[in-house]
Amino acid sequence: MPKAQSINVLVVDDQQSMRGLCRYMLNQLGFTNIVEAKSGRDAFTKLENGTVHLIISDWNMDDVDGLTLLRTVRKHPRTQNLPFIMATGRSDGEQVKQAITYGVNNYIVKPFDAATLKKRIETVIGTLT
Repeated sequence: MPKAQSINVLVVDDQQSMRGLCRYMLNQLGFTNIVEAKSGRDAFTKLENGTVHLIISDWNMDDVDGLTLLRTVRKHPRTQNLPFIMATGRSDGEQVKQAITYGVNNYIVKPFDAATLKKRIETVIGTLT
């Protein structure tokens, strides 16, 4: 079985279109276990109620932003080592440094394609095939 099929991915974005696009690209890469969260707060619930192996989260969300989600994930023993990829529309160097300070594993700038997503994922979890 390809590695991607054994990984549960949580996609967090307040825009349904971005969640759908990310799900589509993940499916192209062989991922079949994908859970979507429409906000950082929704992500907390999904993390409490299921097993997640990888988080791909938008930075800019209204209720709980991606950085707050990352900081919270890193504080809990059960989730502190989860691979976390931050997605954002800005390629601001200071923002990247801030995310690195709080333990982000990788960073991807929107818009991105499946090949770029695959590279970022493989950097944090290893080769998918």
